[in-house]
Amino acid sequence: MQAVLKVEKIQPIEIKRSQKKKLAPPLSTDSNSSISSSASGTDAEGEGGGVSQKGQAFRLPSSATLFYDAVVDGQVNQTGRVDWIVNDGGYRLYINVPYAFVGPFVFESRGVVDKYGLAPAIYWTQRGEKPPRYSRFDRDEIGGGKMFFTEKPEFTPDILPGTQDRFSLMFQLASLLNGSDKIDEAGVVREIPVVDYNTLEMWQFLSFGEELKSDAIPSLGQTAVRHYRLIQRATDPYKRQVDIWLAKDLEWLPGRVRTLEANGRVFELVFKQRAN
Repeated sequence: MQAVLKVEKIQPIEIKRSQKKKLAPPLSTDSNSSISSSASGTDAEGEGGGVSQKGQAFRLPSSATLFYDAVVDGQVNQTGRVDWIVNDGGYRLYINVPYAFVGPFVFESRGVVDKYGLAPAIYWTQRGEKPPRYSRFDRDEIGGGKMFFTEKPEFTPDILPGTQDRFSLMFQLASLLNGSDKIDEAGVVREIPVVDYNTLEMWQFLSFGEELKSDAIPSLGQTAVRHYRLIQRATDPYKRQVDIWLAKDLEWLPGRVRTLEANGRVFELVFKQRAN
């Protein structure tokens, strides 16, 4: 008999009355541009500035620069860098992973915090010498709107509440866990609408609950983690298996990300050290 899993749908986050209205960071596909770093994380801010909202507890992790071992089929390749920057209700996430003979894989996500949590405004990627491609969130005043994809300009789906990109989703999960680590016990499935470079689909992540003495992140020793696995989608042409370990000692920022490709190759980012 198959077990029935509990599915967590998208819910609004808690917004406090005293918080000010957000300002969106400037949109740019220039990898050298930056947002000034905040020394610490902030609670989610409301769009109305003074309008309170009940919902799921939510707190952004502190700004941080994290370094990861980039591992291919069990062999450490080079060191990847993740910059997570929080500023005035906005955020910037910049990821650079070098690979020998291929060049760097670069990903960037920028946005604000709205009533559902992180609200990306633009997500762009570049792999090696290939031209960059981006997905733009053309949001309206109430958080909806349309998507625009450079790879598929004729496809303009509606932006769903709580929509994330492939990398902001991990920081959305971290912010929810920072708000309350009582969520997502083992067996819970959390639904998140996710944008890739030419799609917008509902992704489902199975939670394995909190593992108190996990050794999934060697640099942290035995530590508390939350393990999520992407449930396979019938529409996924790549048939990837994605596992995410969020580390409590890192304010639930990613400690390990593992992707198993359809051809059997395994790519991983494994936390090495934190710069700040």
